[in-house]
Amino acid sequence: MAAIETKNITLPKEVAQQVVTKARDTSTIATLSPSTPVLFKDMTHMLFSKEPEAEFVGEGAQKSASEAAFTPVPGEIHKAQVTVRLSDEVKWADEDSQLGIIDAIVDASSAAVGRALDYGIYHAINPSTGTAATGMTALTAGANSVTATTDASADLDSLVAAVNESYDIDGIALSKTWANELRKIRVKSTGARLYPEIPLNLQVGNLDGIAAATSGTVSGSLAKTATNVLAILGQFGLIKWGIVRDLGLDVIETGDPDGLGDLKRLNQIAYRTEVVYSWAVLDPKGFAVLKKASA
Repeated sequence: MAAIETKNITLPKEVAQQVVTKARDTSTIATLSPSTPVLFKDMTHMLFSKEPEAEFVGEGAQKSASEAAFTPVPGEIHKAQVTVRLSDEVKWADEDSQLGIIDAIVDASSAAVGRALDYGIYHAINPSTGTAATGMTALTAGANSVTATTDASADLDSLVAAVNESYDIDGIALSKTWANELRKIRVKSTGARLYPEIPLNLQVGNLDGIAAATSGTVSGSLAKTATNVLAILGQFGLIKWGIVRDLGLDVIETGDPDGLGDLKRLNQIAYRTEVVYSWAVLDPKGFAVLKKASA
C-alpha cells in the first residue's frame, strides 16, 4: 500500500488561539486550573510532604533546624487527536466556504480535545471508546471519597470537610446532574434559590463562594461503565497541566489514515487535529469526590 501523503497546514495565530480558548470552554480543569507552559520532555514536579515551621528563639539561644521534605511527582505526556472525514468536494468550495469548513472542524475538534483533558485526568478514560486509557491514573481513584445522600447541602459540607484540613479549596467541578439538584434547593421562607450563582454551562460561576464549573465530563458521560461521580472539589492548583505542542491541522488527501478505507477510493478527505498534553496531579488527596451510592 502506498504511504499516506499529508499536507500540513499551520494555523494562523488567531485561529490557534481560538482553539485554545474553545478547549478551555469544554474542560472544567482548564477553567479551574490555569495551564502552564510545558516543554516536550520528562518533567517532575515537587510537592512539600513536610513543610518547615518557624521557631521562636530567645535572646542568645541556639537556633534549631527546621525539617522539610519533598515528594517528587512525575508528569505524564499524552497525545490526543481528532480525525474528521469529509467528502473531497470541500476542495471545490470557494474561499469563503473553505474558511467556514475549517472553522467548523476547528470548533468540533478543539471541543473534543478539551473534553479529553478532563476524561484523562479525572477518569483515565479514552473518550473515543469510553474505556480505560492505557498508562493513566485517574484522579478520582486516589481522591477522598464521599457518598451522596438525599441532602445535597449536607453533601457539599462533607466534601469540604474531607479536604480543608490539609488543603485550600479553590474550585469545584460539577456534573450536570448534581448542578441541577443544587439549583432546586430554595430558601423556605422566601422561595429564593439557595445557590443562585451555580453555573449550568461551562462558564465559570460559584457555589457557596467556591469557583465552580459544570460539564458532562465530570460524571464521565462517555464512559461505558458509569463512574457515579457527581462532583469533584479541592485545590485545583494541584493539577499542573499544559500543551507541549503547537496546535495544527493536517489535511490528508490519500491513503487510509484511520482504518476506514482509502480516501481516494471513497472520494473523501481527512482533517486531523492533534495536541500533546502534559499533566500531573500533585496530590489526589487534595480533592474529594462525591459519588452516587452503590445500587
